[in-house]
Amino acid sequence: MGSWSDEWWCIVRADYLIVGGGLAGGYAVEAIRSIDKVGAIVLVSDENHRPYDRVPLSKTYLRGVMKRERLYIRREVHYLQNNVDMLLGNRAVEINVSEKTVTLADGRKINYGKLLLATGGRVRKLAVEGGDLDGIYYLRTIEDSERIKAALASAGKAVVVGGGFIGCEVASALYERGLEVTIVEVSNDLLSRALDQETASWITSRFREMGVKVRTGISVTRFLGSYGKVSAVVTSGGEVLDTDVVVVGVGIAPNTELAEKAGLKVENGVVVNEYLETSAENVYAAGDVARFYSPIYGRYIRVEHYDVAVRHGEIAGSNMAGQRKPYSLPPYFFSIMPGLHIKVYGVTDIYDSIVTVDKDASGFAKFYLRNGIVDGVLLVNRNVDADGVRQLITSRRHAQVSELAKYIVKP
Repeated sequence: MGSWSDEWWCIVRADYLIVGGGLAGGYAVEAIRSIDKVGAIVLVSDENHRPYDRVPLSKTYLRGVMKRERLYIRREVHYLQNNVDMLLGNRAVEINVSEKTVTLADGRKINYGKLLLATGGRVRKLAVEGGDLDGIYYLRTIEDSERIKAALASAGKAVVVGGGFIGCEVASALYERGLEVTIVEVSNDLLSRALDQETASWITSRFREMGVKVRTGISVTRFLGSYGKVSAVVTSGGEVLDTDVVVVGVGIAPNTELAEKAGLKVENGVVVNEYLETSAENVYAAGDVARFYSPIYGRYIRVEHYDVAVRHGEIAGSNMAGQRKPYSLPPYFFSIMPGLHIKVYGVTDIYDSIVTVDKDASGFAKFYLRNGIVDGVLLVNRNVDADGVRQLITSRRHAQVSELAKYIVKP
């Protein structure tokens, strides 16, 4: 049977060692065990939770309509029955790739056969005056989401700092809980770093129409407080925004320190090939921390979204267990907000033309092309033939503008 943290003095070797307890790590466990029924699997996580899905933390879980148990990938008994040993609430601090060992924060060492780094990322924090006041929250873990929920019970006003996907989802959740919400975003529109300018402007207008106050083109210069608790946000435009609670969502930084210290190649993430192999033999990386080579696009990319983390975990686990599978799918992600269901297939960061189809006041579909080839598809309150779109992107064929509307699926 699997062991838990108080029994770990006896662990000396793992055929498969996974560092990180998010989606990538959790799905790697599943993939390994589906192939190798007996190899020793050890998962190390600095959180006190078995692998879970972070996606609902800013959506249904924050709104209070999802129970904690549903966040977890598997029940605890599943890991015990499948002989998966977990060391929770501990941290890997050093990798020795020549000796094939990982040292933990408590001094213990684990020898590995194959190692997966699924260390994810950490929230970027604002370095401004008053940033340590109570009532200012960041969202990354289950506990973060629960602390925010608890604070909302006595709150009437909220300021969300950051207008990316996390910020917009949090603002939506707080608005649906009845709070007066203001978003402060340094760019000129919400989601402008992820979407094209026209789409970002359209979504910004929708938020304002919904009743969320949006302040763009400004930053936070300091927080004001009373008796140690935040009471207002001061912007670079001189505005003072009274508030009961602040949630900051200004992105994450990949947790690459462990890999860097071990001498692995790191460039905006741990660099891996299409098989998710790092520059060190028998060491893999997956999920938010991995900057992977995409055979589709012929370049390295890093994606911080659910679908990539899950598929990375599955592929890394399979390859650790002896298979040879490339990650050769276009990325996919979605975001749900009041009146908005956004989906993106592929990548939309580099393009020379955009073709918009099926556009009306409720939404639209956009195809992002580079040299006549579709690299990505954005949907706002629209549906497409998902398999057809993925095939279109992976085929790398020149697309005719007149054919793109056929991928739209009408309700």
